[in-house]
Amino acid sequence: PEGCASILWKSADKAPLAAEAMGIVAPRLKELKLIDSIIPEPLGGAHRNPEVMAASLKAQLLADLADLDVLSEEDLLNRRYQRLMSYGYA
Repeated sequence: PEGCASILWKSADKAPLAAEAMGIVAPRLKELKLIDSIIPEPLGGAHRNPEVMAASLKAQLLADLADLDVLSEEDLLNRRYQRLMSYGYA
């Protein structure tokens, strides 16, 4: 986004606007099913409170792994294949 912002607006400070325009923000990526979930950041950003961010990330990863742990290898492979084949199609 920084490069795009530098080209379009002559300022890397407009990177958030460029990211939104490019569709590379978390809600859009979730809508496109490129990501499964959005892990909220602590107030002020992850860098302001890394311990809280790490705990949130750990909780989400453990929940996701628990969901996947009940699936057979065949089911996991089929889900992965179906997901990859769906990319690029609306």
